[in-house]
Amino acid sequence: MDFSDAKEEVRKAADIVEIIGQHVQLKKRGQNHVGLCPFHSERSPSFTVNQDKQIYHCFGCGRGGDVFTFWMEYHNLTFPQSLKDLAERYNIDLPRYRDAPAEREKTELKDQLFKINDLAADYLHAMLVKDVGGRPGRDYFSRRHISRETISAFRLGYAVNKWDGLVNYLKSKNISLDRGAKAGLIVPKKDGDYYDRFRGRIIFPIIDLNHKVIGFGGRILDDSLPKYINTPETPLYHKGDSLYGLDSAFKDIRERGLAIIVEGYMDMLVLRQHGISNVVATLGTALTSNQIRRLKGYTKEVVVLFDPDDAGRQAALKSFPLFLNGGISAKVLVLPQGEDPDSFVNRYGSDKFKELLEGATPIFDFYLDQALARMDAGVDGQIRVLSEVLPIFMDLEQGATKFLYVHRFSEKTEISEDIVWEELRRREDKRPERRDTSQLKRRFLSGQDSRKYGSDLQFLNLLVHYPETIDTFRDQEWELIVSDPEIIKIIRILMEKSPSGGDLDLNRIEESLDSPKAKEQLRRLLMSKPIYSDESVSQAVDEFVRKIARVKISQSFRKASAEGDIETLDRLIKAKQALDLPSREN
Repeated sequence: MDFSDAKEEVRKAADIVEIIGQHVQLKKRGQNHVGLCPFHSERSPSFTVNQDKQIYHCFGCGRGGDVFTFWMEYHNLTFPQSLKDLAERYNIDLPRYRDAPAEREKTELKDQLFKINDLAADYLHAMLVKDVGGRPGRDYFSRRHISRETISAFRLGYAVNKWDGLVNYLKSKNISLDRGAKAGLIVPKKDGDYYDRFRGRIIFPIIDLNHKVIGFGGRILDDSLPKYINTPETPLYHKGDSLYGLDSAFKDIRERGLAIIVEGYMDMLVLRQHGISNVVATLGTALTSNQIRRLKGYTKEVVVLFDPDDAGRQAALKSFPLFLNGGISAKVLVLPQGEDPDSFVNRYGSDKFKELLEGATPIFDFYLDQALARMDAGVDGQIRVLSEVLPIFMDLEQGATKFLYVHRFSEKTEISEDIVWEELRRREDKRPERRDTSQLKRRFLSGQDSRKYGSDLQFLNLLVHYPETIDTFRDQEWELIVSDPEIIKIIRILMEKSPSGGDLDLNRIEESLDSPKAKEQLRRLLMSKPIYSDESVSQAVDEFVRKIARVKISQSFRKASAEGDIETLDRLIKAKQALDLPSREN
């Protein structure tokens, strides 16, 4: 099918800044608009949209194109479906499809499923508000103080406790039951018949940003399990991609520069009803990178409500790298014991809730506070917390931010930074994850020097960002404190190629490296921020000089001990005491 005329008509009607601006925060910069790329993680905007040319390009990941390309990639759609979406948006008629059979079948299936979901939403809503069978649902919403206006605005419904309520309704509308099953609304039986998936539950339609029903969530009204069920994976619904209420909240989230994430449908509805409009809910799953990517288009700040228990601590820990790598600042709001957002706002009102929001805790601090409160005393407790946090540190992108959080974790838990980095290195080298904890325990107890893998990158960061310090270490035995072979290669080239005085020709340095891994490490470091501030450089240099001296003393001490040289041992002990004295006085 030749879509060229329709495509050109849509292209003329559509404004790429307006379309992309719904999903990405754009700011005018000269003739372009710029923002954070929605297709990869970044902290400095490299995603550029040109309104005159109606194109976009990301200078970070290289993706780009026109309004159709964006719509396809952002929503994971085919071109025909993207063209159809945009044509409907601008009231442009499309020619009848005569595209490839597979594409036509896929598009027609989605259209049918949207229609079926819409019919089901109307039916379930009518059962709640009009039918005598919907009395349990009406009573429940009344007890939870959900108004008629909220019920109407969110198309809330009720599924009667029958096996064939929706099945019979779909039959009455001449809907294929096979298609109803593909929408996730009904379930096939072995005998070829079907039964309702949602029974005896209040229903929450899940709506996408195009205001179409893509799925449903259902809550049971008694103590049966599971408490909540959602539509299974379908061509329309992917549980890790959507957030409940985002279709009606994204404008307020953008205006306020803040998104509030709650766990339950009811929590979101009650907060909305109390005038807190920038709130969305997860769909019964842990937060995903796709959900965070969705929010990233509207805000750089998020407050998440977690319970102050082990489950809440684990949820905060797992979501922490998603927010950090996604370029979103996340905080945690913990409500008073026994309260959830629903009960709290109904009891104390929205103003008190907003006061609590102001005191939200950064997400990593929340995790650390919870972990320390539950950490057993002694080495076993430290090992347990370290084992818990290592996979999360692995998920963090390399750079100054990772160093910062490793340092904070070490300070709070009193676990040596060297041990944390060495364990990370072992995992990054793909050594078996199930390691003998007795070895790790011995290292904790003995305070064994792990060759300070963390110091490797810290030392290189200092030399690269403050090349004037290179001269200090030229005549020092710096290799005593560096263990990573790639970093050793880089530092050797730095020492060799950098003239006295600190002028650093980085292109020349990189060209002199024969290892692709070393080149990549150098580029990453160049793109990262300095770990040390200008004011702390001299202190950092002094510390590294002391580390070199300590290692030299330790080596000499072992040799003198083996030889029984008492006089040398006595001299080395005094030298070590003199070396440690200034740091103790500080």
